[in-house]
Amino acid sequence: MNLVEKVSIITGGGSGIGRATAIALAQQGSKVCIVGRTSSKLTDVLNEIKLNKGEAIAITADITDYQAIEKVVEKVSNTWGRIDILVNNAGANIKNRGLLETSPEEMQNLVDINLVGTMFFTKAVLPTMVSQNSGTIINVSSNSAIWPSLMGGVAYSAAKAGVNNFTEFLNDELQHTLVRACSISPGEVVTPILDNRRVKPNKAGMDKMCMPEDIAETILLVVGQPSRTMVTDIVVTPTLTRDTSSEVIKRLGQK
Repeated sequence: MNLVEKVSIITGGGSGIGRATAIALAQQGSKVCIVGRTSSKLTDVLNEIKLNKGEAIAITADITDYQAIEKVVEKVSNTWGRIDILVNNAGANIKNRGLLETSPEEMQNLVDINLVGTMFFTKAVLPTMVSQNSGTIINVSSNSAIWPSLMGGVAYSAAKAGVNNFTEFLNDELQHTLVRACSISPGEVVTPILDNRRVKPNKAGMDKMCMPEDIAETILLVVGQPSRTMVTDIVVTPTLTRDTSSEVIKRLGQK
């Protein structure tokens, strides 16, 4: 794969899937803009990319703030003159996951981060991609969008289902262009989001999960397709089934 002269934006680029994806795209020659809320994490990724002779910039921004997103897109366009790949990866979850225990404010926040931010960033980059008549948008969703449960939680699952629906809508709206969108729905992945579970999986459990690099490889598969071909939806799950019943029982027993 040769992504030289291609320009990528990755949200949530400071850790987990975003970090692995930014590094993988840079290794393939893409110029990379990593976006996130924690500047120290972005700096770590930026230094790693540059250490390996990659070209990258890092921008601290809140993806739920449309004006902030517009400034990111403007900065990338002014720096490199184009935008070829957008990976909407930023996401969050909370310890309260049942409907009765999740506050309205928590619900709103999760929908804003996991769904609205994806819609906002896509809207901001689309004029550039449409004018180029080329571009790939990757929306990182979740297995929880397809199989909602207490493990994912009410607001997270609903928001990610919205991401999948939004991706389908994009491909319908853009069907007469060479701009394409794909939703990737991973199962359990060893990322910092696991820290926001009331019952964090033990090491034996995490050993059965996917790694961030696995999802990054899936993203490379999608962006590497020729412009005449699009992959619209991918589900990625661990090969081994993990017994989560004890975690759910413990979680339900906690107040």
